[in-house]
Amino acid sequence: MHLSLYRTTLLLWSTITFFSCKNDTDIPVIESSNTPLSSTDPNNPNRIPGTMSPVDSLPYSQIPTNTYTIELERWEIPNDRKDPVKTTDNLQKAIDWAVTEGFGQIRLPAGHYLIGKYGNDIYQAGIELHDNMAFLLDKNAIIEMAPNNKWNYCAIAVTEKSHVVISGGTILGDREQHEYTPRKDGATTHDEGHLICIQNESTYITVQNVTIGKANGDGILLVGQKGPGSSVKHITIKRNNLVDNRRQGVSIVGGTDVLIEKNEIHHTSGTPPQFGIDVESLSYKSEDITIRNNYFHHNSGGDIVNTDGKKVMIENNILLQGEDGKYIDGPIVYWKKGDLTIRNNTITMTSVSANNWNGIIMYSNDTPKTNPATTFIYENTCNNCGFYMYKGADLVIRDNHLKKGHLVFSEMDNLTVENNIVEHPNKCWAYRFLDVKGSAKGNTYNGEPFDIPLSPNESWDGCWIN
Repeated sequence: MHLSLYRTTLLLWSTITFFSCKNDTDIPVIESSNTPLSSTDPNNPNRIPGTMSPVDSLPYSQIPTNTYTIELERWEIPNDRKDPVKTTDNLQKAIDWAVTEGFGQIRLPAGHYLIGKYGNDIYQAGIELHDNMAFLLDKNAIIEMAPNNKWNYCAIAVTEKSHVVISGGTILGDREQHEYTPRKDGATTHDEGHLICIQNESTYITVQNVTIGKANGDGILLVGQKGPGSSVKHITIKRNNLVDNRRQGVSIVGGTDVLIEKNEIHHTSGTPPQFGIDVESLSYKSEDITIRNNYFHHNSGGDIVNTDGKKVMIENNILLQGEDGKYIDGPIVYWKKGDLTIRNNTITMTSVSANNWNGIIMYSNDTPKTNPATTFIYENTCNNCGFYMYKGADLVIRDNHLKKGHLVFSEMDNLTVENNIVEHPNKCWAYRFLDVKGSAKGNTYNGEPFDIPLSPNESWDGCWIN
């Protein structure tokens, strides 16, 4: 499975220029410092101080309460970052035995466990978990994928399983020591090395209190992988620290009823798309996804992208982009074939991305919009950024506060723009419309009422120049 995510990075920039103002390059930057929130800052929704202990209570009654702490000497499991094949084999034997004996809570003691062994010519195998079990890592336990030259790996795999918990400790990839050996077709992308794989219609899986970093691909991959329309279901990803992963923090490639909350997702960079969270279903199904109370920062592609997910809720998140020249897209990106609600998020840009100062972007193309659902974007604060949507329909933008920001729409039908507050020194950047139908009321520019004469039946253009 290889994500095909859009490669239209500069499309937005080229599209926006044909109706922009003469002094577009004069967009001011916020003067205040918007650095990432510290773990002790009360405004940080996560406040994760470091590695975490596993959860005290389990969410699934199907997991037996019997606890087994893996006996390292009995199973001859190295915990000193040596002998990955022996570690993998013997750790797997201990887990398999414990499940067979009726233990539900399987605890891994402190130590540094180097894992990984031959799976096939392109896959490096890790640990496989079972139905009805909790894999609980000591706060000071580290599972690390050994350096390898494989296109694909799963450090921990949950395949066609139900009622599984992974919690505590640290899981690391090999991105800093990976060998990019060409495949038979000559490709060296090697972007499918993942730390936690939840796949093949697995159900009721929770990942909580885990530090997940340095994957050659994704920190967490959710993938249906049981034919068109399949998905993993009832997935919770909560209070994890996803850091320094190469392709994505979390990829949803077929996921239904997914909750992602109270995580810190940051410093995703290395190979496209490089988002904190990517919803991109391919032939699978992604629906009923909630992304809330997370803290995103320093993700090179952007923070959240929804290419095709239905009924996606993005709420109460803090999203921060900074560092000149290191960002491709806006903090939130979506395509018109998906639908979503974006509400009550705080979005801050302290440097321009390749696609301009846009905190929320809707990508599109010349094909008709086939998804009849309306997308709602309301009660968000955008610091030094705006919204840009084009070639779409069925969109409600209301009650947003854009500080040194803008609202820009091109070739849109059935657009509602209500009660937005836009502050910007350049009136032409504040509100711009090209070939737009819809309605508008109650909007202001720099504290003054601003009339936008949209009509549901006639297209309207509007760009105000100083």
